[in-house]
Amino acid sequence: MSHTLPIEVQLDQTECCGSGLCASIAPTAFRLDTSGVAVVLDTAATTDRDVLVRAAKNCPTLCITLTDNGSEIDLF
Repeated sequence: MSHTLPIEVQLDQTECCGSGLCASIAPTAFRLDTSGVAVVLDTAATTDRDVLVRAAKNCPTLCITLTDNGSEIDLF
């Protein structure tokens, strides 16, 4: 039986411009905090991989990093 870890989602808040695209695309993974910067939600681990990839690809500042089983996912 193979066990796969959930996708790890990291977000560099110093690079976030607060566009909100990530939260629009993946509302179970991201939200904007009171200062308008995106944060990763605890439920991101259960969000569909394709949705996470789409959110990361659409980030204007590309500040979202996704890791699957220890390897960074190539977004482009």
